[in-house]
Order: sequence, then C-alpha cells, then structure tokens
Amino acid sequence: MKNFAYYAALPDFMTSEELETEFSELLDEFESKKNGKAELVKSLVQLSDRQWHTYSLLGNSLRERIEHCLLSLWTGHDLEQAEEVISIMASLGLEAINTFLASRSPKDVSPEVFNEISLALSEFGDSVSDPYSGMS
Repeated sequence: MKNFAYYAALPDFMTSEELETEFSELLDEFESKKNGKAELVKSLVQLSDRQWHTYSLLGNSLRERIEHCLLSLWTGHDLEQAEEVISIMASLGLEAINTFLASRSPKDVSPEVFNEISLALSEFGDSVSDPYSGMS
C-alpha cells in the first residue's frame, strides 16, 4: 500500500488522468482492506489539493466513491478529521458531504466539530458542487 509520504511527495501539478488513477488505486486499497483510515483521509487531502489545481471536476463515479468512503469513516468527534473532510469536500465539490454536514446537529458531533462545520457552511454557502465558483 502506498503511504501518506508517497502522496505528499507527488508533484504539485498532475494531469486529471494521473490523479484519477491515484484516487482509484487509493480507494481500491482502502475498500479491500478497510484499514489505515487516518492515513487514507490525509492521502485524500493531498490528492484533492492536486485535483483542484487541474481546474477540472473529478468524474462523478469517483467523487461518489470518495463521498461513500468519507461518510463511512465519519465519527463527528475528531476535529482534525472534520477539517480534512471539509477540505476534501471543498476541493472536489462533494455535494453529498456538504448535505451530510449541514444535517449535523450539536448532539451528533463534538462542540469543536460543530463549530468547524458551521464556519465551513457559512463560508461555502448553499452549494460546493463547483469548487471553482467565483474564480474569474
């Protein structure tokens, strides 16, 4: 399995095709073993940042796989994880994650996580589906 150091060392600028391959391989590895959860999320942050710099949206099926993966790992009590999930959501335009976070209440998550979600939702507005919105 490729580790976080591998993803952190990838070039800052990659093609959409290269990134799709990296995302698919990472998700395949996670789905087959179901381990390395913290490292998976950190690796997704690395790939998501690089994807954002391609100025193109990741394919729907891959975005759905990422959403499913993130939702399966969600605890609601880990601030670092919440910050990383929000970063991935914003970079990839993950609307299902946005909807999920918007549905969280203070009883579902820790106070710190609820605050982070509230700040993110107020910053991003009603939709995150276009991560390039407002850039012109």
